[in-house]
Amino acid sequence: MSPFTASPPPPRAPWWLRLASSSPYRPLQTLADRELARRSDLIAWLTLGLLVATLLLALIALDDREALLSLVGLALGLGLTLVLNRLGHVTLAGSLLLGVVAGAIWGYMLASPLGLTMGQLPNYDLLAVTVVVAASVLPRISAFLVAAVNSALIVADYLLRPHHANVVADAALYSSVTQQTISLLVRPIALNLVLAVVAYLWVRGADLAIRRADRAEEFAVLEYREVQRTRALEDGMRSVRQTIARWAHGDLQGRIPPMPLPLLQEMGDDLNGFIVAFSYLSNADYHLRRLQGEVSKLTVALDQWAQGRAAVLPTPSGTALDRVLELLAQLRRRASRPSAPPPPGAS
Repeated sequence: MSPFTASPPPPRAPWWLRLASSSPYRPLQTLADRELARRSDLIAWLTLGLLVATLLLALIALDDREALLSLVGLALGLGLTLVLNRLGHVTLAGSLLLGVVAGAIWGYMLASPLGLTMGQLPNYDLLAVTVVVAASVLPRISAFLVAAVNSALIVADYLLRPHHANVVADAALYSSVTQQTISLLVRPIALNLVLAVVAYLWVRGADLAIRRADRAEEFAVLEYREVQRTRALEDGMRSVRQTIARWAHGDLQGRIPPMPLPLLQEMGDDLNGFIVAFSYLSNADYHLRRLQGEVSKLTVALDQWAQGRAAVLPTPSGTALDRVLELLAQLRRRASRPSAPPPPGAS
């Protein structure tokens, strides 16, 4: 295992995230990458919750044709959201999720043949859900944009859509139609705006906390790498010193082992190359000194022989002078043999 492994591999993601989110397949190298992965996970879980809610509502609204059509459209939109989210188009998937939820609410309301009824007025409050969704899966500032759009649509729907008789009858409880209008619209509009502020502050605080945690994790990883690097550097220098100590004691066969750091490896290769070249020179110097010693011995023996004294030739010692010593020994043996007598009748 490399000494620079930052951390153990992340745990295996839940099956739903492997199916519906791109985070298990996205490299998490920067804060932006991790933020995008978190948004993708959140979209996957929100979509799962909405699919379960859609199924439950479908069981309740079996007799309501408009509601069933809205729920079918919601389910199809959620399916497309999952596909986009899995492919890594996180912002597009979040925008589609927001549009699908808002579209299901408005589709159900506008499909009613009765016009705007008192029973539909609480549906305006449901639009506040889109504000929370926008703040969670889209850039934080989008919460205010969605709240403003919701408020404008609520006002336009109330003013332009035909009112049911129960809404008209409810106006009798107020001093004027204007007061009724303000009373009925102030709650959903205020709910959207208040939730936009709360969601913005909540998501902003969560983002700051997550960023601090990410930075702390990055610092921990950097510290771990530095500790491992320092340990590898110490181990490498210890091996270099041990090898140099062997060289100093005459063991030139020792070599610096592979190093864990590229810089140490380069130094080790240079030192190993140096000791190989030095070994050749050292061997040449050793053989030259032996040859010089043998030449000195031979010189003394030849000087004694030339003076007519008994001379002892050096014995072969594995140097380049061995052949010369063999020839001199042969010449000495021939010179020491008695001369043959001359043939008879020779003068």
